[in-house]
Amino acid sequence: MVKISVVIITLNEERNIERCIRSVQRVADEILVVDSFSTDKTEQICKELGVRFIQHEFEGFRDQKNYAISQASSDYILALDADEALSVELEKEVFDIKNNWKFDGYKFIRLNNYCGKWMLHTDFYPEKRIRLFDRRKGKWHGANIHEVVKMAHGATVATLKGHLLHWRYRSYEEHIDEINRYSTISANEYYKMGVKAGYIKILFHTSWRFIHSYFIRRGFLSGFNGLFISCLLAKHCFVKYAKLRKLYKINRKRQPYPFINLLNMPVGNKPLTSVIITTYNQPEWLRKTLWGFELQTEKRFEVLIADDGSGEETRQIIEEFKSRGMLNIIHVWHPDNGFQKCQILNKAILKTNSDYLIFTDGDCIPRRDFVEVHISNARRGKFLSGGYLKLVNSVSANISYTDIQEGSPFISSWLRKNGQPFTYKFLKLTQNPFVQKLLNAITTTKPTWNGHNVSGWKDDIIAVNGYNEDMQYGGLDRELGERLMNFGIKGKQIRYSAICVHLDHPRPYRTKSTWEKNYRIRKEVRKKKLKWTKNGIDKYIQL
Repeated sequence: MVKISVVIITLNEERNIERCIRSVQRVADEILVVDSFSTDKTEQICKELGVRFIQHEFEGFRDQKNYAISQASSDYILALDADEALSVELEKEVFDIKNNWKFDGYKFIRLNNYCGKWMLHTDFYPEKRIRLFDRRKGKWHGANIHEVVKMAHGATVATLKGHLLHWRYRSYEEHIDEINRYSTISANEYYKMGVKAGYIKILFHTSWRFIHSYFIRRGFLSGFNGLFISCLLAKHCFVKYAKLRKLYKINRKRQPYPFINLLNMPVGNKPLTSVIITTYNQPEWLRKTLWGFELQTEKRFEVLIADDGSGEETRQIIEEFKSRGMLNIIHVWHPDNGFQKCQILNKAILKTNSDYLIFTDGDCIPRRDFVEVHISNARRGKFLSGGYLKLVNSVSANISYTDIQEGSPFISSWLRKNGQPFTYKFLKLTQNPFVQKLLNAITTTKPTWNGHNVSGWKDDIIAVNGYNEDMQYGGLDRELGERLMNFGIKGKQIRYSAICVHLDHPRPYRTKSTWEKNYRIRKEVRKKKLKWTKNGIDKYIQL
């Protein structure tokens, strides 16, 4: 028999807490209440009922609930809100599970009480939520008012039949008041995530919310309450997006990189972003790449050189740039043991000091606005796919510091004059913002995770276990991008805005056998919608 810790978070819940606690007393081995310094009788009631009571400053529902489960004495958690209670049927199911725990998590079906009536229709039913789980396999995720328990990769989940009773609103007025409060919080969360709020989107989402609740979820069978709930759900949706539009308007001129700054990323000397540059025994090409980063318009970034075992000449060049003091460089190196790009990338990711990462290679010279474009376009739930122009060897070899300083490698006339054959890909060199935006929108090329010019959030990369170390040269970057997309992270095309020029050099590590192996791995990722690689970054994370 497993032992279950019931965890409940509270703030001024004297009306509800006793009912909640009594509903779990027969199945709980421990009842833990984490309170946000209530001013009513919540503490008194909890102590009279003999539960464990601690107080903790409220920092959002998700964070408070994760703190609560961390304080429990058992790994098996039953998480409830104070205005919830187990039905008799659900209590029996939980008791049976104690004697025969089969899954990593269990979903409850929540039944809402609205103004004194139990709602079996509208979007209020059925609400399925994981509330009984092994904390070693799951924790609270999401925005701080839309928090859900998310289980680890490979975890098993079952759904129970009994109802979790939820006393949601006691009056229409209470529901209306909450719309104003929660829509403000939602708008702020959406703004941080980079969610847009265009007219068509607002109209569609608002209309769909009503149609879904009233017709698809048959709210019309619940009489006036069903109509009222469906109307207010649509109103909540409309007000949330209206406030989101207002936030964009207010902050458009106030912050150049709102989705970076609003996450409180620059703390002390913490960089806005980390640029990870891969290299292997191409010291002169690396020198040109680092020149390009010295000349960036945005200076608040660090450089991590992910070095797959280069020799002394590369080390000396890196030390030279460190001594110049224009770049904050971290050299991540491991011994040369063949092609191990994925391994060194995973190690470099864990050495970064920011939450947003830009990836490129040591044979790619960035345009002056490279870093600025990436971080100004950063959005939660997205990765950014930039562009490149591949140069012929003769042009690559002759590019000087002065050329990079003057921006010459990004001027089509200069390239043609110096021997670069003309191609339609010269369009990537346009510096007209309108043309860039138009070309990004109409291009038929899909955004992919290309290691020479891509950026994304560190926590998203770690969530899919980083680079797959079974991959060799050929598609290793795209394999990571495919798992990110399976994870729900969408690619955004900026191939005409964020540009680098790719220097030419031989690739002796490119073989048919590695391409075939990589193709099989990527095919399996696409076919099975895999999000997690077994051979990834987790081996380097110290628990």
